[in-house]
Amino acid sequence: MSLKPKTYKTFGKSVEILRDGKNVQYTTGNITLDTSKFTEVTEVPIGTAVFRNEDTDLFELVTGSTPASMKGAVLTANDTIVEPNGVGPVSAIRNASVIEARCKGITDNFKKATQGRLVFDI
Repeated sequence: MSLKPKTYKTFGKSVEILRDGKNVQYTTGNITLDTSKFTEVTEVPIGTAVFRNEDTDLFELVTGSTPASMKGAVLTANDTIVEPNGVGPVSAIRNASVIEARCKGITDNFKKATQGRLVFDI
């Protein structure tokens, strides 16, 4: 029995947010980030909390003021570079056991919105 942690490679980078690779579910197709919310070229790292804006159907970064009633709350599954007013497609994880300390933008409201789908382990 090997007790070494498994490292999953995605485009040359390791997937470090997953607690384990069991029962991970990704969104069907990619999500599209709302690039109009960015003022400069920004790297959105793997494991960033995002949600779907119901008015635009585009995904935005979770902030402290985002309500717990957010729809389509997921974590980004890859690093991506976002350019202002460009196109921001990225794959996303909707169901998994993740390491909270390695994720970005996790708030109490995000945890409430993803309760039962995303498990935040130490």
